[in-house]
Amino acid sequence: MNQNPHPEPLSPDVRQFVETLDIDAREYFEERAGIAEFEAGMSRPEAEQFAMKLTQAHFKLAPL
Repeated sequence: MNQNPHPEPLSPDVRQFVETLDIDAREYFEERAGIAEFEAGMSRPEAEQFAMKLTQAHFKLAPL
């Protein structure tokens, strides 16, 4: 029973991005997306895009 505890991203490009992440980077992404959505008031798609950019910068990942 190895279910993913995270919701599937709404945007196809973000979904493709998170599928490439290891567990630490995925957790980082999810935390930033949650903070952006619930604390900063962004919509979920905006928060996911924002978190993707932060994750790419933090882990020095090339943009898709």
